[in-house]
Amino acid sequence: MKFHIHIRLLMIWTVILIPILLAQDIDRKQQQNRLQQIRKDIEAYRRKVRSEQQKEVQLLDALSQLDREIDLINQLLTELGKEDKRKSSQINNISRDLESKRDELKRLQEIYAKRIVSFYKYGRMKDIELLLSAKSFNQTLTWFKFQKLIAKNDQRNYLNILKKKQQIEAQRNKLKQEVITHRKIIKEKQEEEERLKSNRTERNQLLTQVQQNKDIYFNKIKEYELSAREIQRLINLEENKRLTLEEKGVIQSTDFPNLKGRMIWPTRGEIITHFGRFKHPKWKTITESIGIDIQANFGQDVRATSKGIVTAITWQRGRGNIIIINHLGGYFTVYTHLSQIFVQVDESVEEGQVIGSIGDSGSMRGPMLHFEIWKNNQVLDPEEWLS
Repeated sequence: MKFHIHIRLLMIWTVILIPILLAQDIDRKQQQNRLQQIRKDIEAYRRKVRSEQQKEVQLLDALSQLDREIDLINQLLTELGKEDKRKSSQINNISRDLESKRDELKRLQEIYAKRIVSFYKYGRMKDIELLLSAKSFNQTLTWFKFQKLIAKNDQRNYLNILKKKQQIEAQRNKLKQEVITHRKIIKEKQEEEERLKSNRTERNQLLTQVQQNKDIYFNKIKEYELSAREIQRLINLEENKRLTLEEKGVIQSTDFPNLKGRMIWPTRGEIITHFGRFKHPKWKTITESIGIDIQANFGQDVRATSKGIVTAITWQRGRGNIIIINHLGGYFTVYTHLSQIFVQVDESVEEGQVIGSIGDSGSMRGPMLHFEIWKNNQVLDPEEWLS
């Protein structure tokens, strides 16, 4: 009896438990599937984030590399332009020299030809007649000397003709080589100009992506900040030298402070970023500018605002080519985004001297000059100094 009761109870529990167990198993599998899917989603998201982060890095790296290459190509084109002019001048000088030697050769040949014609026309009989008609030994001696001079002159003319021919041949070969070299320069210049054009197109496309991506944009701002710290480091090095000299009693005199309010502009243009804090028109975020940005035409002259010594020339991501001028007494001016640099480190410059040209490397707003004024380790508002 008890056995049958156990059997019935087992059957009841089986009927009840199996669906429960099956349901639990299904729930467990579903939970596992959900977890697996979540893990997949998380991993996919992480990959996406890493990919986007990598894209940002690659984009900024690519932009920086293009900026650097563009600046180098600009420098190369400038040097090629100088070489082009130099070679053109050389070719013109060689051509004129060659023409002059040809005229001289023609004159020598005409003189020599007349001498030969005279010799064959009158022959040796004329010389014999002159010799026999001599009235004294002195006349005979004079005649011999005269004949010797004529012979030497004939020999000299002949050697001059040979020499001129050799010079003409050498000049002709030199001219040929110079023309070949000049053509290579022109070809290289054309190729670099095409490469520059292509790089600029690619750069503008990358720049558009940077401007449309807030995160990448702020990474770009970080590049500006890193560049600013590097500029400050370079200025600090010069300041430390000055302070060391002052400790030894050597005081640097400067008239830079007298320029406040009447300083010449480093270039012509409109200020598009003022000194101090400003709000980004799109992202509405606050950033700080330690100088001013002057919008100008690409290649436009950049001038030293006061006499001084070029203390540093460098290239930084975010700022491109940079010149720092030490005006003594703890005053410095900084010029960035330059396409060309026309001065060298330790070179003395005068007020108004052209030191470079406007570029756009590192810029997100086209060709411009970023201009800073430093006093010791502090930045000053350039607009308070410019006339």
